[in-house]
Amino acid sequence: MTSDFQVYQELERITIQPSLTRTNVGHSVYIDQLLYMVQVQGGRFSIDTTLLREGTHQLQIISFELPTGIPVASAAWDFQIGQQDSRARDFQPGDILVASDNLDEIKTGYVGHSALVVDKENVIESPGLHPAIRKAPIQQFLTKHPVHGHFRPKSSEAGRAAAKFAEGYLSEFKEKGQQAPVFSFNLSSSLDDPWEYIYCSKLIWLSYYYGADYKLENDFLWFSPEDLYNNLKENGEFTTVYQHPDVKFILNT
Repeated sequence: MTSDFQVYQELERITIQPSLTRTNVGHSVYIDQLLYMVQVQGGRFSIDTTLLREGTHQLQIISFELPTGIPVASAAWDFQIGQQDSRARDFQPGDILVASDNLDEIKTGYVGHSALVVDKENVIESPGLHPAIRKAPIQQFLTKHPVHGHFRPKSSEAGRAAAKFAEGYLSEFKEKGQQAPVFSFNLSSSLDDPWEYIYCSKLIWLSYYYGADYKLENDFLWFSPEDLYNNLKENGEFTTVYQHPDVKFILNT
């Protein structure tokens, strides 16, 4: 990333956001020194990476003035295709992933999803299925929800404590069997009640509240992914590890 461009890699594409102030600019995109595309309209654009072989590649962008073709900016980056591309970020216990997109596109921007990282490979989440709580690979979250933010507590001790609570909560959830809470956004349930209803962002609230003795602030009864996201991005106790440029919640829930 440079001052002239912001580059975001997802599972099957790379998104480029030029930051140049001038408007009469085109962009030549090279991959491994071969011209891949020329972009002459609009701002942000994406390139498809599904046909690239696994391994390391170089992305180069040369911006040029229109219509003269005079170069005005350039930058280059190395990127990975294959298993390493989703592992470029490190994950630590207590990290929080919050997405504004949904597998059901109608809900994108309205509901979202969130999960708590419990180790470098896994999250614990409440995905709205049966069972209501599960441990799953981080990779599946990144694949299903590329439009997300990744936040980390500045206190690693608090993060580990929240992750430890989530692990214990999952174990107790399994022991309860038919008596375990079901997934629901029912507002009659208190946010600090772990055993009546559960949903994705409430699971994270509970983990920090009971595990790390830290209360994430909530504006309404339902502590939604939108509440979680807006809380974390302006929270001095957390840092932003990654932020997709398209994260957007439409409603203040």
